[in-house]
Amino acid sequence: MQPLFQPFRALGYISDDVPFAVQRRGKETFVTLSVGEAWQVYSSSKLGVKLVEPQFEHNIKALASRGDLTFAAVKSDIVVCRRVHR
Repeated sequence: MQPLFQPFRALGYISDDVPFAVQRRGKETFVTLSVGEAWQVYSSSKLGVKLVEPQFEHNIKALASRGDLTFAAVKSDIVVCRRVHR
């Protein structure tokens, strides 16, 4: 692989069919995406993992983020996490 492309990841290989959430915090943009029963936050500059949420009991159906909060629809509940604390 060319060194130019090594720091980048193809998020489609690790994410599922749940639409991702994009959020701008200061000068940085973050992408939150579902990976089955958990979510991960990536920085958009190099697509490096910034946060990984512990597993839920069921798959995530929808995601949204606002400030330090991430909202995940899991089964029939909406779970609110501050960073990685429920």
